[in-house]
Amino acid sequence: MLTKFVYLLLILQLSLSATEYPKSFAKMGTPLFKSTQTINKLSNIEFSKEYLKSVNKAIESGFAVDKSNNDKDKKKYLFELRELQKQYNKFLHQLHKNIEASIKDKDYDTFYELISYELDGLLNSRALLKRSIEFYKANKNKKRSEYLDKKINYKKMIKASSSVVYTKVTKATYNPSNKGVKNRSVDLFVKKSSKYIAVFARNKNPYSITINVKGEYKNLGYADVAHTFSLKPDSTKEYIKLYKRNGSYTYSFSYSWIKGSMDAKHDDSYQYRLPFARGTSKVVSQGYNGSSTHKGASSYAVDFIMDIGTKIYAARGGVVVDVKEDSNKVGYSESFAKHGNFVTIEHDDATFATYYHLKKFGAYVKVGESVNRGDLIGYSGNTGYSSGPHLHFQVYKTTDARSTESIPVKFLTDDGVIIKPKNGSLYTAK
Repeated sequence: MLTKFVYLLLILQLSLSATEYPKSFAKMGTPLFKSTQTINKLSNIEFSKEYLKSVNKAIESGFAVDKSNNDKDKKKYLFELRELQKQYNKFLHQLHKNIEASIKDKDYDTFYELISYELDGLLNSRALLKRSIEFYKANKNKKRSEYLDKKINYKKMIKASSSVVYTKVTKATYNPSNKGVKNRSVDLFVKKSSKYIAVFARNKNPYSITINVKGEYKNLGYADVAHTFSLKPDSTKEYIKLYKRNGSYTYSFSYSWIKGSMDAKHDDSYQYRLPFARGTSKVVSQGYNGSSTHKGASSYAVDFIMDIGTKIYAARGGVVVDVKEDSNKVGYSESFAKHGNFVTIEHDDATFATYYHLKKFGAYVKVGESVNRGDLIGYSGNTGYSSGPHLHFQVYKTTDARSTESIPVKFLTDDGVIIKPKNGSLYTAK
């Protein structure tokens, strides 16, 4: 049990109100200072008292730097903030250990207390978040957590948002009586001989796919094969041979597929051009692993602020594999995710780039069309799950027949090659 960790702290009174923080290094220091409001209310976890004392000291130092504006004092204060961040990380690590222990002990009261306050980095481990959600779902009838409810809803939103563009799975069936649906872009067919039935998978699309096939057989022999595999554009591959035995036999299949090859290997040396006109500059509103929506399948996406109707150019050449441009709906909630307009291009290494939130009728290209780096492909907008006009750009690859993963890329700018676009930074297309 964690009784020694769960009695409440004696409230440490800060001499400053929540909004009265030093101006020096405010962007770096303010999140750390604000954490004290939560930690003051939390249980007596190791490092908490030490951290709170350091916060008070750092705030005093910050105000002194504001008055002196001395470079030596600024460097000293910056070091102090870095040390404060280290202490906060220690506190957070101990908090996570206590959460793990409360789950192991099935102590829901302690667990609920520890996750009742939103702290920067709380449950940032995917494995711990998964265990916490499972434990919460099994016990939430006792007491609901607004924090975990938001986490659960956020995960649903991310899944819904990414499935519209990145992870749309198509399912189908095949059996000898109906042979599946006619004119399907991905299908199965058979060729029979006196000894066996050869089953083939066919991809009629102008892009690669990854397919998973499951079969049901009666009185047929076969060797084990890979049930998930990739197909290149406009290609066919033998999936399995079913060997006939004496007597009657039956067979049928169910299969699912997704755009992209799970064999794709991104060319990490490639330098992408910024997706707007040369010589113009745009601000990044959300970069890699952004706190708003760049999680899961969109971890390495980049959002560029731009006016509706701004011309969008291909950051890399390839074949257009998907286009949506019929929507004018927008809103900042899960229900609007499916309404975003976009253009998706497959590159020569079988990775994809998606240009998202285009305006209605804002696509300048069609599916199957080849485009070169720097070609006009559409016009920016504000459609789908969006808080304001911007372009969402993302490169990704398929990992299996159900999912994708985003890829960090390099951008060529007027100031050189950018490896990690930063929030609030202005970048000029070269």
